[in-house]
Amino acid sequence: MINGVVQGIGFRPFVYNLAVKHKLLGFVLNRGDAGVEIQIKGSREQINTFIYEIQHNKPALARYEKFESVLDFEAIDVQNFDSFRIAKSTLTRGNEGSYIPPDLPICDKCIDEMGFDPRRINYPFTSCVDCGPRYSVITSLPYDRPRTVMDEFPLCSNCLAEYTNPSDRRFHAQTTCCWDCGPQYQLLDNKGNLVLSSEEFRRNWSLPSKLLNEGKIIAIKGIGGTHIACRTLSDDPILKIRDWKGARGEKPFAVMSKNRQTTQQFAHCSKLEAKYLNTHMRPILLLNKNDKYSLSKHISPNLHNIGVLFPYAGIHITLFEKINDPALVMTSGNPSNLPILIKNDQIQKNLSSIVDYFLLHDRQIFQRIDDSVLRLHTFNDHKYPLIIRRSRGYVPEPISLSWKNIHPTVITLGAEMHSVGSIGVGNRIFSTQHIGHLSTLENIEFLKSSLKHMKSLLGVNKIQGIGGDLHPQFSSTTLGEEWAEKNGIKFYQFQHHYAHLSALAVDAGVSPEDNVICATLDGTGYGTDGTIWGGEILMGNFSDFKRVAHLEPLAIPGGDLAIKQPHRGLLAYLLSIMSPEEITTSINSLPWLKWITSLENYSLLISSMKKQIKTQNIPRHNITSSCGRVLDIFSVMLGVTKYRTYEGEPAIKLESFARKKNNYSKLELEIPYRENNQGAIEIQTKHLLREIWDRIQKNQNKYLLAAATEKALAKTIAEVSILIADKHGIHNIGMSGGVCYNQAIFSEFYRNIISAGKKYTPIYHKQIPCGDGCISIGQVPLIQTKLM
Repeated sequence: MINGVVQGIGFRPFVYNLAVKHKLLGFVLNRGDAGVEIQIKGSREQINTFIYEIQHNKPALARYEKFESVLDFEAIDVQNFDSFRIAKSTLTRGNEGSYIPPDLPICDKCIDEMGFDPRRINYPFTSCVDCGPRYSVITSLPYDRPRTVMDEFPLCSNCLAEYTNPSDRRFHAQTTCCWDCGPQYQLLDNKGNLVLSSEEFRRNWSLPSKLLNEGKIIAIKGIGGTHIACRTLSDDPILKIRDWKGARGEKPFAVMSKNRQTTQQFAHCSKLEAKYLNTHMRPILLLNKNDKYSLSKHISPNLHNIGVLFPYAGIHITLFEKINDPALVMTSGNPSNLPILIKNDQIQKNLSSIVDYFLLHDRQIFQRIDDSVLRLHTFNDHKYPLIIRRSRGYVPEPISLSWKNIHPTVITLGAEMHSVGSIGVGNRIFSTQHIGHLSTLENIEFLKSSLKHMKSLLGVNKIQGIGGDLHPQFSSTTLGEEWAEKNGIKFYQFQHHYAHLSALAVDAGVSPEDNVICATLDGTGYGTDGTIWGGEILMGNFSDFKRVAHLEPLAIPGGDLAIKQPHRGLLAYLLSIMSPEEITTSINSLPWLKWITSLENYSLLISSMKKQIKTQNIPRHNITSSCGRVLDIFSVMLGVTKYRTYEGEPAIKLESFARKKNNYSKLELEIPYRENNQGAIEIQTKHLLREIWDRIQKNQNKYLLAAATEKALAKTIAEVSILIADKHGIHNIGMSGGVCYNQAIFSEFYRNIISAGKKYTPIYHKQIPCGDGCISIGQVPLIQTKLM
């Protein structure tokens, strides 16, 4: 019995050929728990050699989590085997849940075949046992063609011959097909008129590329969803898409480039970066723009980097045969804050006003799944990937817990933004694909259906607890309460940043009883005191935590509106150090800030804020220790941004701004800290705000000030973390939260931890996102600990 990743990777053909090689009799079959069962008959030497080769020469994507063999050399003719065969799969499940692999990119052999095999020349669905979709097409286990969406496409005689030929690489390849029997593409215009039928597309496959070269916008249905594609050297189609996306504002688009060579026409792409772009995850990877950058400035406005991914499906290979630009915009085909579109009628209905053409196929996408996103950060003189979005290429691979006890089976619902659901089974955590913002009913239903499908694949019937965020107004909180009541179980709520600490501990493999110091830096998290946290240093483990330090709280009237209008935070701070008249004079002396005093509601805003601050009549949820809000204020103060049109925009653009003049180490700023009445250390961010404001008034270099601000924050937070770790005898120190994606802050924080000596162990995210995509993962061991 073998459990792990052993279905959907050609494992049965591998076992079959190995058994035939060693002249063994018996069978191999897939089980309903995604495991594999093998029974063999042969001599002691044959069987031992067979087992050794299975263990040491396994397929590249195979992963063993349980390998159990029972040898009985005394038994004779227990089974009347006369050959070795791949037997019919069974629905039998065991206690050890295996799992199928994620969707895999098209392999080099299949790409080559698309150039010469008459049945597969430019065929977009070409695949074999080593490549093609898995998670997005499977409907149930065990993994066999009848339990995938390929069941609708019976194999032709040629494909069937390959499928049943042990020497063919398509032997038992469940998604194999060709032009004669597989899914087909059609090209339609935005009125629904047929431009190319499936037969015509086979002969005129280059027409979509020609249309893209002419500046047309095409919706392309792919493996796990729909992309909107257009040229990258022309502004007009990009601006049209940006206008249609609406709420997206200046949020950057990803681009797809054919290979490293074409990517280097506009971005730095080292061998290491190309290696990550070519992994089986085929993620979007953030690359720094180079001096040759000539793509439209509207792809990633005012940023130093650009998200790039390489082709991973047959349709991408076909398109890039005739594309003139070095890359194509490939942005998700959905209105903002809605799930990526997967059904042909919905794609046409929702996208007809923005695209010129639809390139649609007739294969069902059973599970929609977005592209994953990574960024490489420097850590201890090496570059490591930080996951921004964990989705296609990763899901449904689990995260393992460091403890080996039997754990209760639980479901966790995460936070509100970058939502991901998780299921804790045994000592592993299975997370859903990226869901998005739970502000819409559609995304809530997406989360529910994804968890239901994951439960089905894992064979989970009984849930012992449900976990969620502490925030009372989150949709995930409401959903958790409803599910708990319906199932007669308890709903557990955990403070947002405590879940970050837990996720970091899981990612680093920290023992359950060991404490960690976690600097959790992000935009928003509901605190246990009713204020909004986001600049926290927490101490704890899976049993409990303590807020031992944080950034100095700021009163920012306006709540969520202040997030979208970060100048409110700047005005609120300035009101704490000067009069309204002085503020107006100071702002008007700075050309990049004069727009604030020109606002129609400026006088009313100042008056209202002054009254609230003077009377201390400020709601608790308008008081925040958020690092994200502090970075937002600096971004406005330095003239980097005016409004936030997408999540994290002011802070993201501040990072790019700070890099422009390479002034990172030329100015050292100090931020004092002190112990407050609750015994926690407060880092005096108001002191830093005042210093930067005063230096701006003296006309100091803004790029230099931006870089110094990032460095001072990271250095001080690291210094306080070390101080607390030393006081409590803790050696694990790390960082979590969306601010981790800032290269300067991340690197400076860990540089200080490493420089402090070997008594401290720097821990960091490796398999789990730093942002809110980690929250549901962190909630799993917290609820399991409560239940145990």
